[in-house]
Amino acid sequence: MNFRKLSIAVLFLTTSGTVLYAQETKNDTVKKEKKIEGVVIQGTTKKGAEANIISLQKKSVEVIERVGSAQLAKQGVGDAATAVTKATGTQKQESSGQIFVRGLGDRYNSTTMNNLPIPSNDPLYKNLDLGIVKTDMIDYISLEKVYTPRIWGDMAGANVDIVSKVYTGKPYFKVNLGSSVNFNAIQKDHFYLQDGPNFFGTNIIKKPSNAVVSSGVYPFKTSWQNQEKNTPFNSSLGIDFGTNFKIGSQGRLSIFGYGAFDNEYFYFKGIAGGAHDGQNVPLKIYDDSEEYRYLTNTTGLLNVNYKINSSHNINFTTNYIHTTDQKLGNYKGYNRDYYDNDLLQERYVTNLRRATYKVNDLFVNQLRGEHTLSEPLKVTWNLGFNRLESKRPDRQQNVTIFDKQTNSSFFASSNPGANNRYYDNLIENDYVGDIHADYKFSDNAKLTLGYSGRYKDSDFRATQYNFRIKSSQGNFVDPNNYDSFFNPLNYQIGLFELVTFRGDVKYDPATALIPQFFTSEILNNAGYLNFDYKFNEKLTAQIGVRYDNLSQKMTYNTALISNGGKLDKNYSKILPALNVKYALNDFNNFRFSASKTYTTPLLLEMAPFEYEDIDESSLGNKDVYPSDNYNVDLKWEWFPKKNEVISVTAFGKYIKNPISRITIASSSNVVSFANVGESARIFGAEIEFRKDLYSAGNSRFYTFLNATYLHTEQDLDSQKLIRENTYVSGNFLKTKEKMQGASDFLANVNLGWENKMKNGSLDVVLAYSYIGDNIYSLGFEKRGNLVDKAINTLDGTVRFKFNNGLGLSLQGKNLINPTIRRIQDNETKELTTREYKRGVNLGLGVSYEF
Repeated sequence: MNFRKLSIAVLFLTTSGTVLYAQETKNDTVKKEKKIEGVVIQGTTKKGAEANIISLQKKSVEVIERVGSAQLAKQGVGDAATAVTKATGTQKQESSGQIFVRGLGDRYNSTTMNNLPIPSNDPLYKNLDLGIVKTDMIDYISLEKVYTPRIWGDMAGANVDIVSKVYTGKPYFKVNLGSSVNFNAIQKDHFYLQDGPNFFGTNIIKKPSNAVVSSGVYPFKTSWQNQEKNTPFNSSLGIDFGTNFKIGSQGRLSIFGYGAFDNEYFYFKGIAGGAHDGQNVPLKIYDDSEEYRYLTNTTGLLNVNYKINSSHNINFTTNYIHTTDQKLGNYKGYNRDYYDNDLLQERYVTNLRRATYKVNDLFVNQLRGEHTLSEPLKVTWNLGFNRLESKRPDRQQNVTIFDKQTNSSFFASSNPGANNRYYDNLIENDYVGDIHADYKFSDNAKLTLGYSGRYKDSDFRATQYNFRIKSSQGNFVDPNNYDSFFNPLNYQIGLFELVTFRGDVKYDPATALIPQFFTSEILNNAGYLNFDYKFNEKLTAQIGVRYDNLSQKMTYNTALISNGGKLDKNYSKILPALNVKYALNDFNNFRFSASKTYTTPLLLEMAPFEYEDIDESSLGNKDVYPSDNYNVDLKWEWFPKKNEVISVTAFGKYIKNPISRITIASSSNVVSFANVGESARIFGAEIEFRKDLYSAGNSRFYTFLNATYLHTEQDLDSQKLIRENTYVSGNFLKTKEKMQGASDFLANVNLGWENKMKNGSLDVVLAYSYIGDNIYSLGFEKRGNLVDKAINTLDGTVRFKFNNGLGLSLQGKNLINPTIRRIQDNETKELTTREYKRGVNLGLGVSYEF
């Protein structure tokens, strides 16, 4: 076995034999800072309380930006993705839980839970979809836009740390019930989804066994027929509880548990799949499209904390998240790949049906602790095992052409890929660990020395069964009943055949049924050192360095490279960081930060595998490589009151060999990923304003707003693409362009009214967000960039909490209901490629706490 692979295993074994103690979260540096400043904290504080969040931000040497559970509850925010967008300089990508920070998207950010990395729940992304993480089970979310060596080095925009709830207080048990409607979905007379999945998302469709497929019988058990569902009301049911026990004279065991199920229905109608050439002529455009969508989320979390005494603490967290996503789309329009004789659709219309079912199971386990071994020495360790299984079972696609004159439909062509069923499966095992020691030389100086390790293995396999239609069948079909043609009898008599990209199933099943696959191993070993020094009452500095060694290995065999291949890449990075805080007085801080980080490409950005969707197909590029990032921040903070803060930040980033999504030279929207130029520059300014506007008695009217201005620019070098890439190329129209995903302006404005009454409390919050235009994908030659147009959103929440334990809430989401629009920005014209509205959501929630 490779010696480096033993490093994390050794860490696990040696740590398990030590005396276990204290959990460490992100406020450890804050705790350390408090010790340096001579602050003594007694008793228990609520980490998610707004006043505590601001107090920690004020005292920390590092730049801390957090969104606490108390603030989220008032705003009716139920998931971590929406929670993060309440922080300055962040935006959420439409129709996903992926976050952009300071104009930098998924690959430039990282996600941790209690300081340890966690995997994505979707192979298309690097980071976990934060939309599946429920805010009821967390204390706060920390957005770390400034790098320090204790953070894993693969980040440039920010690291999002989800801090799970450790229970303090009196025992309780709480039940939450809720229901809501999406006005788009509820107004549909009939709501359809594919056959197979069930209401709770527990029915997992299995790929036909190779033995059954090889036997020559029709192997599919689920129907092609759309299934009508009951009235699409969203629902949610959750419970959480907390309790604690005294153990011995000093010990205390606290337990927090959370479990919930919720579902959501959506319906979209509009334009999808648009792609045009450089002369504004459509390559494809489905201008009469509809999508039905149904999501489920089943989550369970248990957090057990054992405080042995004031010097020793251990904590165990286990979190299981099961999600499903069904989408049934009916797309009508023009697609020259299937039928190119009627661009204006005067007689012929292409009909495409696509049913997709995604199932994700994520299991996160962490054991962590703190030990104060002596007055100057504290050791902290954190171990984790994560397992992910992500499936797309039984994705279905059908394509027919409707003839308006004869009022009949026929199959588009003999292209086997037009009608297909697709199955994939990704399994990842992720072992992570961190151990570090803090040594306090004096009240003014402290040294941190640590090691981090991660080993992740991934196994991805995909099989697509294409239906090759024989011309002898007459070519006519009922698009409302594909089972009338794709059935066991017609398969036996030879009206259609099953083939894969490797060959015909009947004639050579051994070869044809070998799946496309890639396997990978990622090993990251890192050591870091940090030194905090307080020069005087006003000036404190933190300087540190991290050494990362990253090994990436991959074996693949796909339709793009059927003879297979291997990748073996190794990178070593030295990552210095400096954080300086100058406390002008008790209310004002000045901060300066500078650092170096790096960004690695995603697994599916590297794997030579093509994943097809309606709007685009994504193609991995084995030649893409990491970027180096240089970051600098300057910030002023003013804390007028304990729950108020006003801040202004200027920041800059220089990225060497930036990675971007590009539309490559093809007849459709095929995107890939490449190092598109020598460098990229990002400059921006942020403001944050949390202030009470008016208060009287037990009532207050307050605001929380933030805004970010960004200027981004990256080099575009067509010759660099040719030099560095085997099969990804493009001829850029420009030599410079904005960064992919970066909006020039972002803003969040929240207005709240809080009223504490004799029998309870009332909170009313209006939350407005603005996201400016941003590039989704860079174009090539005469084809312009794909651009997501600006969006305005407005949400509102009213919450009653009574002293008897009863809680009521009324929530409205997406009240403005803006048009979501993506355009292709050609030289002479903006061409719409996707357009729809999400619909207004209204919901009512009831909770009772025993």
